[in-house]
Amino acid sequence: FAFMQAYIYPVIPLPEGERIIAIENRDVELNNEDRQATHDFVVWRKELRTITDVGAFRTVGRNLVAGTGSVEPVPVAEMSAAGFTLARTAPLLGRTLIDADEAAGAPPVVVIGHKVWKERFASSPAVVGQPLRLNATSHTIIGVMPEGFAFPENHELWIPLRSDPSAYARGKGPEIYIFGRLAPGISMEAAQAELTVLGKRAATDFPKANGTIRPMVMPYTHSISDVQGTTVWMAVQMQAMMTVLLVIVAFNVAVLVYARTATRQGEIAVRSALGASRGRIVWQLFMEGLVLSVLSAFGGLFIARFGITLARGMLEAEEGIPFWLDFGMRPRTVLFAIGVTVFSAVIIGVLPALQATGKRLQDTLRSMSSGAGVQLGRTWTFLIVAQVAIAAAALPAAVSAGWGEIRGAVTSPIYDPMRYLLTNFRTDTDVAGALTAADSVTQRRDAAARLGNTMAALVQRISAAPGVMGVSYNVDLEGRRGRMEVEGITMPEKLRGPYSIASQGSEPNTLPIMGARILTGRGFDASDMDSTSGSVIVSASFVRQVLGNTPPIGKRIRYAGDEARGEDAAVAPSRWFTIIGVTEDVVTNRFDPDLIAPKVYYPAPLGMATNVELLVRTRDKATDFVPQLRKLAVEVDPTLRMGRSYGLDEFERQDQLAVRLGALMIGLVLLSVSLLSAAGVYALTSFTVTRRRREIGIRTALGAQPGQVIRTLFKRVAVQIATGLAVGLGAAAALEVATDGEILQGRGGYLLPAFGVLMAVVAVLAALGPARRGLRVQPAEALRADS
Repeated sequence: FAFMQAYIYPVIPLPEGERIIAIENRDVELNNEDRQATHDFVVWRKELRTITDVGAFRTVGRNLVAGTGSVEPVPVAEMSAAGFTLARTAPLLGRTLIDADEAAGAPPVVVIGHKVWKERFASSPAVVGQPLRLNATSHTIIGVMPEGFAFPENHELWIPLRSDPSAYARGKGPEIYIFGRLAPGISMEAAQAELTVLGKRAATDFPKANGTIRPMVMPYTHSISDVQGTTVWMAVQMQAMMTVLLVIVAFNVAVLVYARTATRQGEIAVRSALGASRGRIVWQLFMEGLVLSVLSAFGGLFIARFGITLARGMLEAEEGIPFWLDFGMRPRTVLFAIGVTVFSAVIIGVLPALQATGKRLQDTLRSMSSGAGVQLGRTWTFLIVAQVAIAAAALPAAVSAGWGEIRGAVTSPIYDPMRYLLTNFRTDTDVAGALTAADSVTQRRDAAARLGNTMAALVQRISAAPGVMGVSYNVDLEGRRGRMEVEGITMPEKLRGPYSIASQGSEPNTLPIMGARILTGRGFDASDMDSTSGSVIVSASFVRQVLGNTPPIGKRIRYAGDEARGEDAAVAPSRWFTIIGVTEDVVTNRFDPDLIAPKVYYPAPLGMATNVELLVRTRDKATDFVPQLRKLAVEVDPTLRMGRSYGLDEFERQDQLAVRLGALMIGLVLLSVSLLSAAGVYALTSFTVTRRRREIGIRTALGAQPGQVIRTLFKRVAVQIATGLAVGLGAAAALEVATDGEILQGRGGYLLPAFGVLMAVVAVLAALGPARRGLRVQPAEALRADS
């Protein structure tokens, strides 16, 4: 609850932050956002009246070069001057960006954040006017923002966004995020109405580019957090799904408490006879339940705090925390915990108390005076049936989900990730924006060639560095992605999606550096490193999952595009690639090898892509090589854009942490629900038999054989358990059919019967123990105990 509130509905810590919004184009045909909206942005900034301070930004990577020659890759916000106006935060020193800074040919300027000012310039008050080098360009520092300011996301450096729509075709251009502020007195619905009118006009005037585009207004954070369209009702539904589990747990506890309350019926009857009111008795049992609930609530808040700290650490390690995210225990979270606490106390305290003090109270007194014992009645039978039904319906699905998470959590690499470093490189030219937007094949080809030459020189320099055991690279080439077809093979259903089979461009050293052996066929050699090469290598998981372990060498594959994105025409499935070898998977999973994604490697020489991923294997810890790598990169080409460097141990840890946390959470929940369900069934059936000790004594005194007594006792228990199993397993099976096997992932054929047997065994053991103890009691002793 705390995470959802912080992530989906955060409080933006800026003046009137709740009125800051995002504007985003959405392609209704592809059901996806379309951020190449430079032309629309210019129109909106000029014509919108319901939204003020309309601006845009995008994050670009730059190398921050200090005077000492040290290099650090940093994210930089290319932002409209309107961003500072919207944020309503005055600079600590100097000035912020103004509209004139966005003009073509204006001098390069930069606004720095408090952290950069403190760490790079020792908090010098004379920093304004000093140069700051980003890549090969020297920028003049014009201002310093106060501590804590990080708009638009988590930035510390800001340069002007210079967007010239005449440089791009409509629907092309760099991907930008557009923001604004609702005008005074204007609601989001009113702003959406005006934006819709502008969107319809654009769709009419430019049907090819804007025909399927619909502009949307949303809370500012939704666009960046990628939760567009999330409504309060959807958040309530998600919370309700989590609350269902809480209700199941509370019901299990209620059963145990009810069993305890039933044993106290005599005490409750006596207190009532001595003048205690029903309200007083109910209040006492409620307070007992509240004490249990409060202790649990404190434990839950502590665990939630711990989990939120882990989540925050994951986000910080991966890409930084947006300035508006506050994962602390906000008042609404504490109020939610208090509400849950009281609700649980009602379930485990008030409901049993009302049953115990109801109209059967006088019957309890009479039965005590006659020695007949307390009659449990239909409520007890209902609780046993309901307990078994809930356990039988819920536990198979929980086990299926938990087992899936646990299996995924044990995937591990075959290499030592601590000795591998992964870094992304690209040219200073904005390939993803200007070149792609201009649809200039020649420009892209030239940029790729320049990057290829630079990377070849860098690879040579890195290979000669002390402690380096090997260097390789990976690239993704256009036209080598999306759905995959294998000649003569019908693809399994689970592998028909566009991203079910990973595809990666490599060079001959990549697989040997990772420690992956060629199992059959051959690896890449110099003859394959050509743009016209039709050779590919597939992983062992590809042979197993796609080819069904049939001989792979010589089989042909081709890329068929992504139907969901309309790529069939752009990526024509006409070129076939021939499998020349099979490699080991670079990861293993001892529980389920089929969880390893199939992979295809194709040869990709440098100079074919504008984005290259460099892989360095070192003798010692790989991250220790990062400073030297940065220095070598700048020496080779100061304009080379170097992304964040990851030690593969860090990469693997981050990749697996979420999976393992999910597996741990599901495992703990599964264990608690399983134990509570087993304890509930045991308590109910055991108590049922225990309450019949007097009957057992009488039957034994009259000459009944032990086997006859046990069969009589088990007959009623068996009916209750069978009824509960039928209801629970029937509900689980119906849900499995209704969801086409999504709930149990095709495991219903053995999970449902297994849990039916498990619950039956628990019930039998629960009844057998007390029954055997009852048979060992002498009849006279049993009669005296209940007289």
